[in-house]
Amino acid sequence: MKPDQQIERIAIQELLSGPGAQDLKEPWATAWYLIEESWSSGGPEKSDSTIYRIQKRLRAGDYSGAVIAALVRLVSPRLKVEPVGSWRWQVIKKPRHPKSFEHLLSASLTSGDLIDPNILDLAVVTNVQFLISLANSLDAAVLHGLDIARRLGWDSQRRFWQLGGLERVYYTSTAVEPDEIRDPDTFHRGIAPSVKLLHAVLVRIADVDISAARQFVSRWNFSATPVHVRLWAAMSRNPELTSGKQIEEFLLDLDDRKFWDLHAFPEIAELRAKRFYELGQKARESIVARIQMGPPRDHWPRKAEAEKVKNARLYSAIRELRRIEVSGGQLPATSKSWLDGQIGQFTDLEEMATDEGFSTSATVRWVSPNPDDRYDTLEGAARLRALETALSTSRGGWDDDPAERANDWLRQAQKAMLVLRDLETSRNGGDDFPRVWNSFGWAHRPSEPNQGTVPDRQDETERVLACLDRLSDQTLSTAIEGISAWLDAWAKKVAASPLGLPVWLRVWPIAVQATNSRPENSDSSDLSAIYRSSEDDHEPMDLDTINSPAGKLVGVFLAACPSLTSNSRAFVNGSAERQMRDVLISSTGRSGLIARHRLIEELPYFLRADRNWTHDHLIAPLLNDDGASLALWRAIARRTHFTDVLKIIGGAMAERATDRRLGRETRIKLVFSVVIESLHAFRERRDPAIPNPRIQQMLRTLDDEVRASAANAIQQFVRELSERAAGRKHSDREEKKHPTSAAELFLSAADPFLRNVWPQERSLATPGVSAALADLPATSGQAFAEAVDTISRFLVPFDCWSMIDYGLYGENAGEKKLELIDNEEKANALLRLLDLTIGNSEGAVIPHDLTDALDQIKSISPTAAESPAFRRLSTAARR
Repeated sequence: MKPDQQIERIAIQELLSGPGAQDLKEPWATAWYLIEESWSSGGPEKSDSTIYRIQKRLRAGDYSGAVIAALVRLVSPRLKVEPVGSWRWQVIKKPRHPKSFEHLLSASLTSGDLIDPNILDLAVVTNVQFLISLANSLDAAVLHGLDIARRLGWDSQRRFWQLGGLERVYYTSTAVEPDEIRDPDTFHRGIAPSVKLLHAVLVRIADVDISAARQFVSRWNFSATPVHVRLWAAMSRNPELTSGKQIEEFLLDLDDRKFWDLHAFPEIAELRAKRFYELGQKARESIVARIQMGPPRDHWPRKAEAEKVKNARLYSAIRELRRIEVSGGQLPATSKSWLDGQIGQFTDLEEMATDEGFSTSATVRWVSPNPDDRYDTLEGAARLRALETALSTSRGGWDDDPAERANDWLRQAQKAMLVLRDLETSRNGGDDFPRVWNSFGWAHRPSEPNQGTVPDRQDETERVLACLDRLSDQTLSTAIEGISAWLDAWAKKVAASPLGLPVWLRVWPIAVQATNSRPENSDSSDLSAIYRSSEDDHEPMDLDTINSPAGKLVGVFLAACPSLTSNSRAFVNGSAERQMRDVLISSTGRSGLIARHRLIEELPYFLRADRNWTHDHLIAPLLNDDGASLALWRAIARRTHFTDVLKIIGGAMAERATDRRLGRETRIKLVFSVVIESLHAFRERRDPAIPNPRIQQMLRTLDDEVRASAANAIQQFVRELSERAAGRKHSDREEKKHPTSAAELFLSAADPFLRNVWPQERSLATPGVSAALADLPATSGQAFAEAVDTISRFLVPFDCWSMIDYGLYGENAGEKKLELIDNEEKANALLRLLDLTIGNSEGAVIPHDLTDALDQIKSISPTAAESPAFRRLSTAARR
């Protein structure tokens, strides 16, 4: 359940934990305790805005406990519980009877994003007491996160992935290129954000008050958690915090895992190298001797090849000795001699950095094409044979991929034309070279890269189609991916060719077979299973209607569909488009579903072209209550539908808009069509395609996020229609028939919709709906006061960060948007709007430019400044 489903959560807690509740058996009891704990931890903080509010307060000298609490909330680890992903049962066998909470739900440690300490300006904070309090709070958050992880099965020793990942306990800057990610923990959620910020705060404490920092470091020296051991090692790189004697005792007492594991304890290896010069002679000799022995054999699997393990152990030993040298340490003479004699085997370590072997962030680099130019020296069948051989060859190494080099050559400008000439002169249009055909289909495009659009290449299309018509079914089947991609890319020209239809009819059944035989991403191969559970609001990705061979050939059919005019005769018997349509709609399996999906996306066109056929073959499957129909409703949601379509499927659309088996994005788009139709009906003074009581019930049943999107659709309707009207001239008669100004649109459509259709229950007034309606008054222009009066019933406090949320930030045509408030009625309305939507609790979000709005109100209506609401907001603005 989502955080805003408070009533539902209370009901479940009362049922499972309240008086009279029955005791749950394991593993259900543990699962419920974890769910209850995750609910109590609250949702994620919005760090993108909050961090800058904290920055503003710090710069103003605010070092209060509220700032500390807000900062800690951003990075605190917390429990996250969600349904078990279907991928898990692909890794382990799903038990018939759950034996552990892990069989019932997925529990993990999460947190907010990593914070950039530079945004906080920690380097200029000198208030030691504030820094110490912040460090204590962060340390407590870290300990709390470790406690949660232990309850989830963390071993308290290693396995930092169970903590969300922790590559380094301090912030790093390892990027070489400007666009590279600078920290290996950038995408880690869990323990990392709080640990890194804690380290940064301690570093600042050490700069300001070294004795205060020593107290923290000495305390960590006695901590048993691996996170604090790593923090101690990282801070101990500073000689002022930890003595050489303490470092010596620490290093000599390490177990093998902490001594050698660079992935779990990289800070220890770094500390050993940086402070090596301070150690006593005996300690240096002992440590170097341990390093020369290499990591224990049991750090590798038993079945690992002995020679490879021996080589890896030697490599690790040489790397750690070199790390000491690179960091400025001096090895004993015998060890230096041994190192010099061995390092020649590993030349990459001769110029190594101090962090060699540590985990780094993933980087993405552009790999330039590497075409094999030998194909330029060949022609005809010889070139085709060479290409076919290369395209059939598997990769030999990182830089040895004949197939990729052949494709790189083929993708060069004009190379596809050379291959086309070769195919034309070979037997049966190149029937012996299916892999060449596959690559050619992907490479040959209507416009060459960087050359713009070529005016007419119909002759070129005819040449390719002539070759395709001569290919055997076996070659077409092998090259179906590339051939279907070519037909899709050249769809308009294929549709205009006499050969287009026969080639398409030959290729279609092969495309169907290839598409239907593709492995599914869903748990079931049954097409009725193409939907998600009601707990998952994400859109499913298991029906690719574009990138499959069948999907691409449907694109060719759509290109062949004629434009509809009063004199046109589309889909008459014997026409190319009629033959293609009949073949498409008779297909079964995944290909048939894809065909219907693509056609339903163009439902208004097919209704105009052939209403009876469309009702029988497109609308009837849509109205079924099965998994396939859910996939078709996603096709409906691809575009906004209006009166003609909604008269037919409007009722079903309103019902599907509340169906949680559809993804949230699909439901939002369906609701948008329904709401916009009702608004247009009010504007045009006609009956809506869907009865308003049915729309009201739909809005009442929606979840809060989708309902908020419906509220936002009202503002979008007023804004876009008024902007569109402002861009064209209207006659007085047209103005009277259909209102066009923002104020008229609000009064004629939005206002009656909100008063007569929108559910009036106060229980449905939520922060999401309130935020969506907050900018409707500004959008309504001169009807600002009327709009505030209409929406006030639905307003509650929400997180409003600036006047942007009210549509009153910035300028419009050189005039400040706040100048819309130009009379006393509007000023009082704005004050009422702000008072209803800005909370009065201690942690309430206050718009950073609230003062500007209050100044505008005061300048227009001085008496408003004496009201309790104005004084409250004025006090809040000074916080």
